[in-house]
Amino acid sequence: MQSTWAGIDSLVKSLDPSKPLPSYKITKFGGAFGPMMSEFVFAQIIALERGFAGMMNSQKQKSWDHATFGVYRPLAGLTLGILGVGDIGKHIAKIAKLFGMQVWGLIRTKPDAHPDYLDEYRLTDGLPELLSQCDYVCNVLPDTSSTTGVLSAGMLKHCKSKSPVFINVGRGNILSEADIVEALDMKWIRHAILDVFPSEPLSEESPLWGHPHVTITPHVSAMSMMESVSDLFVENYKRFTSGQPLHYVSSFEAGY
Repeated sequence: MQSTWAGIDSLVKSLDPSKPLPSYKITKFGGAFGPMMSEFVFAQIIALERGFAGMMNSQKQKSWDHATFGVYRPLAGLTLGILGVGDIGKHIAKIAKLFGMQVWGLIRTKPDAHPDYLDEYRLTDGLPELLSQCDYVCNVLPDTSSTTGVLSAGMLKHCKSKSPVFINVGRGNILSEADIVEALDMKWIRHAILDVFPSEPLSEESPLWGHPHVTITPHVSAMSMMESVSDLFVENYKRFTSGQPLHYVSSFEAGY
């Protein structure tokens, strides 16, 4: 089976828990989301660091605010923490390195060799240290039982030394809306860029809509392009019929 999504969590949740897991192989739509999500992530980072929203407001006021917008942080030297360094996270990390950023990655298992796209990596028990070191924290983790609530219960307090920007393009299960509001109000993080949420579409009653330090986008950081899905399906079909390993094989048991 070929999924048209980056993850298979929706399929896993639809399975009958009283029955055995499917015995057939499932492949996810991989390869294309890394570039698309990287574009989104760095568009948001650059827009925030350069103050593009403020410049638009100044333009409306016909105000030449050179002194205000002429001071900014270049990306080189800033530290980006990536939660989940799979296909998508790896691409984000490589682009960050091109900008001269320091990159920390949260990974599930220790690699045989140190990845050249990470300056530092930590296993899951090293999450507090990673959070304390970053100017930006980007979540790309899948929705599984082991990732649910990983940033809840005050975990973001470990960010307070640098008060980073939190970007979520992974899944919304890692923390609640209340966790985000608490982290912002306590100044553990200075801004939240959110493309995914625990429940979608985001309720009109959510306090996130009107929060001055939240940027909301409607789950559009990367979209499945049917042409690309078709190309991958054809390639995997050829591999399947010739007995070759398939691309982007997922696991019903692992949930991703």
